[in-house]
Amino acid sequence: MTTSQDVADYLTTLIKRSGKTQALIARECGFATANMITMLKKNQSKIPLGRVPALAKSLGVDPGEMLNHCLQAYEPELYRVLAGILPAMLISQKEFKIIQALRIASKSGAFST
Repeated sequence: MTTSQDVADYLTTLIKRSGKTQALIARECGFATANMITMLKKNQSKIPLGRVPALAKSLGVDPGEMLNHCLQAYEPELYRVLAGILPAMLISQKEFKIIQALRIASKSGAFST
């Protein structure tokens, strides 16, 4: 089970990997100050779900992957409901492209049953 500390650690790793300053990331995500990024890294605040797309873009990661981490940690009941009803919503863009390619291949007859 993913915890809020796991999300904070994930975010810290992504920030280090990005090579960007916290001030730049904060600006790109619409946060008033870099202090918010520090609070997220220290697990003193949750990533606002509405900021996930901008934060993921700033850090160069798939927004679906980041949302997955956040929902599992912050809203586990909602995550379980969504995973049961709309599992396709909880996959990354790369995974979705693979699924699309499989669907195209199966329609073309590349896979026979």
